[in-house]
Amino acid sequence: MSPQPGRHRVASRSRANPPSQARRDPPSQARRDLPSLTGLRGVAATLVFIRHIDSDVEEAIPNMPLGNIGYCGVMFFFMLSGFVLTWSARPGTRKQFYWRRFARIYPLYLVAIALWFVVAWSFGLMGEFGSKPVAVLPSLLLVQAWVPTQAIYFGWGGAVLWSLSCEAFFYLVFPIVYQRLLARTNAGRIRAALLVVVPTAAVACLAGAIDPRLDLALYANPVVRVGEFVLGIVLGLMALDGVRGTANQRRALAVLAVAWLAVPITLGYQYSDHPGLIDTLTLPSFAIIIFLVGTREADGGRVPIASARPLVYFGVVSYAFYLIHPGALAIVTELGLFDTASATEAALAVVAGFLFSIALGALLHHTVEKPAHRYLLRKFKRPPDQRTRPAARPAESMDGDGRAWVPIPAHGAADFAGGAAWGDAQAAGADSAGRIPAPWDGEHTVIIARRP
Repeated sequence: MSPQPGRHRVASRSRANPPSQARRDPPSQARRDLPSLTGLRGVAATLVFIRHIDSDVEEAIPNMPLGNIGYCGVMFFFMLSGFVLTWSARPGTRKQFYWRRFARIYPLYLVAIALWFVVAWSFGLMGEFGSKPVAVLPSLLLVQAWVPTQAIYFGWGGAVLWSLSCEAFFYLVFPIVYQRLLARTNAGRIRAALLVVVPTAAVACLAGAIDPRLDLALYANPVVRVGEFVLGIVLGLMALDGVRGTANQRRALAVLAVAWLAVPITLGYQYSDHPGLIDTLTLPSFAIIIFLVGTREADGGRVPIASARPLVYFGVVSYAFYLIHPGALAIVTELGLFDTASATEAALAVVAGFLFSIALGALLHHTVEKPAHRYLLRKFKRPPDQRTRPAARPAESMDGDGRAWVPIPAHGAADFAGGAAWGDAQAAGADSAGRIPAPWDGEHTVIIARRP
């Protein structure tokens, strides 16, 4: 859900990007990271927190800002996940990619499952919403979101673990979806995204009109949510292709995205129990924001506030914050901080719960998440002489001297311990568009014979 962005060049089809429109030169090391998007991940985690604390203070603060639609933060996570996995794609096998994702996500996830036992048992929550023992095994297997029963998909960990079940499915299909979209033009990629986003969004919206229980079951279903992830992949590929727009176009899009957010926020006061509808209305604005912020920073620009160090750090620990904040709120509730009718006292309690959640998240990030991630990556390190060659595919373009140019294949994604592969590509003779002349015996690279 929260890999640290990195970057390397991937060539597009010659008909989409002829030499005169080749992708931009590889970025400097500073631009391989996109800290502003990391900061925005912290903002999305805050939205989820506000949603979960809204019911605790609704009497004292009946109209808490964004409390009614804070669940949209999860949709932002899904879209951002597709974007950063694409942005940071690098050579590797599917097995390596899956292991990196497992090492990044599962150790802390497992600890969160265990910690919720302590919370639920200590505070007498066992058997209540978010604390159903029957959901433990599906949660351990990351399949709870596939079971259309609220006692399962919202059944453990304070009802936040379901999103990791969706992410697991997204990681499973990413290498396949990425490679298929990589071979298309940007227009083809947009069409493909619409073919996924429109039907899934329609199903999500209609479910709310039929039955709220069906709405929630589909809200948590990976197939219904996959459109957000695919859209993120398409945005990432467009960003890598150098799609930017003029300054006026970007300003207009930014204004439109912010202005449009007023629609789901306003409707959320009446239709907050229809998450499919609210998520669908919010999706265009979040897509524009992710694309504009990511491309601006990739080109050397600075995004005020989003790139501020405190917010970026919060984004780094946001995965741990997301998993632990239900437990932190349970502790704060047990202390009685929310038992007040005063708006001022309730607001202070909200701040206290937020800071406590950040502190616990930071603790888990530094003591569990990072050490476990590094350990598991070291365990999987391959011998340097082991080489993997994916199956060959047709050359993307031919130049005048008969050389076939192929893109740098990328099945994996950068993470906190990951890097970029541009140096290896340059050593192989890659051009400024990130293409490698075939044949080349480099690791993980498609081998294509010269034209007769």
